[in-house]
Amino acid sequence: MRRYWTGVSSLLCISALAAAGAPLTAAALDSTPVPSADPAACRPVTLVKGIAAGGASSFPDYDVQPPIVLGKTAFFAANDGTSGLELWRSRGGESDTERVADVFPGSTGSDPRSLTVAGNSLFFTAKGEGLGRELWKTDGTAEGTVLVKDLRPGPEDSGITSLTALEGTLFFVADDGVHGPELWKSDGTPEGTVLVKDLVPGTGGAGITSLAVLRNALYFAADGGPHEAELWKSDGTEAGTERVAAVRVIESDPGEQIIQGLTVAGDTLYFFAGSPYASQWDLWKSDGSAPGTARVKSLGRSSSDDYGAAPASLTSTGGQVFFVSGASGSLWRSDGTTDGTYVVKESSNARFLTNLNGQLIFTAWDEASGFELWRSNGTVAGTALIEDINPGRESAAPFWLTVVDGKVLFSAQTAAEGRELWSTDGTQDGTVLLHDIVPGPGSSEPSWLTPVGPRVFFITDDGTDGAEPWALNDCTPPGLVCPSRVYMEAKGPAGAPVTYASATASDNKPALPSITYSKLSGSDFPLGNTAVFATATDESGNSTTCSFQVVVSDTTAPRLTCPRDMEVWRKFRYGSKVDFAAEATDAVSKPSITYDPAPGSDFVVGNTKVRVTASDTFGNVSRCSFDVKVRREYEPRGDGGCGCGVSSPGVLSGWALLTAVSMLAGRRRKSGGSSK
Repeated sequence: MRRYWTGVSSLLCISALAAAGAPLTAAALDSTPVPSADPAACRPVTLVKGIAAGGASSFPDYDVQPPIVLGKTAFFAANDGTSGLELWRSRGGESDTERVADVFPGSTGSDPRSLTVAGNSLFFTAKGEGLGRELWKTDGTAEGTVLVKDLRPGPEDSGITSLTALEGTLFFVADDGVHGPELWKSDGTPEGTVLVKDLVPGTGGAGITSLAVLRNALYFAADGGPHEAELWKSDGTEAGTERVAAVRVIESDPGEQIIQGLTVAGDTLYFFAGSPYASQWDLWKSDGSAPGTARVKSLGRSSSDDYGAAPASLTSTGGQVFFVSGASGSLWRSDGTTDGTYVVKESSNARFLTNLNGQLIFTAWDEASGFELWRSNGTVAGTALIEDINPGRESAAPFWLTVVDGKVLFSAQTAAEGRELWSTDGTQDGTVLLHDIVPGPGSSEPSWLTPVGPRVFFITDDGTDGAEPWALNDCTPPGLVCPSRVYMEAKGPAGAPVTYASATASDNKPALPSITYSKLSGSDFPLGNTAVFATATDESGNSTTCSFQVVVSDTTAPRLTCPRDMEVWRKFRYGSKVDFAAEATDAVSKPSITYDPAPGSDFVVGNTKVRVTASDTFGNVSRCSFDVKVRREYEPRGDGGCGCGVSSPGVLSGWALLTAVSMLAGRRRKSGGSSK
């Protein structure tokens, strides 16, 4: 059953984002993420630039340098129809796609090859005016594109091959016409471009091939003389360049024996050693020492005299290595032991071995399906057809397998769509046609798939513009989760500073999206509800917005202080009028105070409890109480009156004593008058 991309895959989505900060309804203040509904905001597949005018292809054939990435820029060789094959660069847009430099002026072109990144520079080999093929470098600008060194002065090539980067230093094999093909290194300057060591003095050279980096050292194969090959390593100095081990496969073989395919898997270096003449090959491994260099297993002798029968394609996957060996391209696996090295798919012409999340994805042939897409976990039972993309014995012939965002992109051929761009996650349901660039049975022939930042750069022919650079764009908005509603107590009339948890963003690309907020954490928020909008934006400009509420409220009651208990003299027949005042403060608003009974009220003789209530603007209430005691006695006065004021108990006692003495004296006078 044919499956087509629906626009919701993790690789692509036509949706893009609504403008950051777009207003939402009150009911959606605590919202789920909102992407844009504008389908025109992002196009999944776009022509980057028609470099060659008039529909002529800027990529004339596959025999050109594949693109390579420095930073977030793709570098590649292209022909604009005027300057010949020269070095170009692109970040995926038409305006940023331009020729880096015209290394060889005129229509001939410098034909850049072996593009290799070392440090912050891109090294490559190219032909120049009056020069053979030599070593060049660029920083991506015309001014920064320079000849590193003319190793073999004059029009002859120096035969530079095997460019390999180690910690910012470029190693390579070259022939300066004096020492033969030997190991060189360069730091990008003429003075720093030097012969590392002349392994075999004279012009014959050491037959160095297959450079690989293991644990900060460079390993390579060299000719060890008759009947053997040698494994070497180098730290970039002459003294630190030494033989690790001699490797011999067939003692009696009169022909050349070689090492090839050096491949690092974890802390182990795997390689093939054997004789192309005798068609005898072994799998070897090394930990970088002579004792740790040993044969893993003999792969047997092939009856074919074809060099193509030599093993190839060592690929590290899930703690094991896979490779292809034999005239019919059988697929092998190895865990580094003799017993753990065996065939998992016989005579399958396996190719394009690719590691996807610990399982092997590859193209293979069988009688029922032709060349189709397969997978393997390293066991015979776990090696199976993913899908017969072009049903029947007609092959889909998947090419250009490239890992992008946890999936494998590739080109495949079907009768209905021609050769177009596909994707797989290693399952049948997850194998889909991404885009039919040339609708119908015509083919766009996508090739040279190269991830560049959030895009995938590739070469294709839409039938109008010729073979030109295209981009598979990331149209998937990032995921975004806003924090929960935040509550904060007001600190003053203006509200309060509020610190909230960050929103969490995710994306289908490695780079995390940036997040912006309509109101920053830690800033002052007013009283009431404030909607904070968070917007996540990924490298491609896709955005998603969510929102949450910050609620600043006043739930703290005013601070209320009642007067102390009071005691007053009686001022009139039933009591006294009494004044008093409580004190109330609040951080947010001025509180109002009520009393029961109110200040200035008439208080009767005896004890009366006064209840005080303080209320702020937001209805928060505090209460307190105190007692008012009105004495039965009137306040004594100095003029002999009764007195109505408030007095201390000592004064009241003195006036009571004087009153008692006066009353006693009156009685005595009255008694004396009666006796007479």
